[in-house]
Amino acid sequence: MPVIHITQKLQKELGLKQADLSAIAEQSGPFVEWYAHLFFMDGKKYIIFVEVETLFSFSVENVFRKDIRERLPEFFEKGLGQALYIEGVTKEGINKIMDVCRGDIVFAKAENHRTIGAMNEFIKQHKYRFFYQGRPIDARDRFNRFTPMRGFPGGSKKYEFPIDVFANTLKNLWGIEFTPEKESFFQKQVQL
Repeated sequence: MPVIHITQKLQKELGLKQADLSAIAEQSGPFVEWYAHLFFMDGKKYIIFVEVETLFSFSVENVFRKDIRERLPEFFEKGLGQALYIEGVTKEGINKIMDVCRGDIVFAKAENHRTIGAMNEFIKQHKYRFFYQGRPIDARDRFNRFTPMRGFPGGSKKYEFPIDVFANTLKNLWGIEFTPEKESFFQKQVQL
């Protein structure tokens, strides 16, 4: 059962009160626990999802309050499947991750400061690239391979790219080989 820790801004958008959020302890294991936040860019609403163990992230763009309230689990599942495809994960890997992430979603309070900090950095980088680069960047451009982060679970103090941590997790967890390729990543972006 996936747990999505939501920020106060997203909680308000969903119309949930503090009492509506689950008080469950943090889950163990990759792909079970996610953080979600609502942010605005270029007059549109976006939701970013960040996985706690690997900091693998994806965003859903141009969402409306009614859709957020009625279809957030669908946004999560479709956005995750699309992100995994774009990143070049094998069909077997996508199926394994989606199996872990399917089911009734439990909403909980966002309390992990490391994940919140990473999420805020992804948003900041995304806004910078959107407004100050030569071309407007689509929110589907992932920062899994462009923003090295520090402080992953397990005590690592070195900077690593989330996509590399994600690839190692797939290999260690299920023996699935995954090598991120930047060229195919950009080609798939153009195709969408």
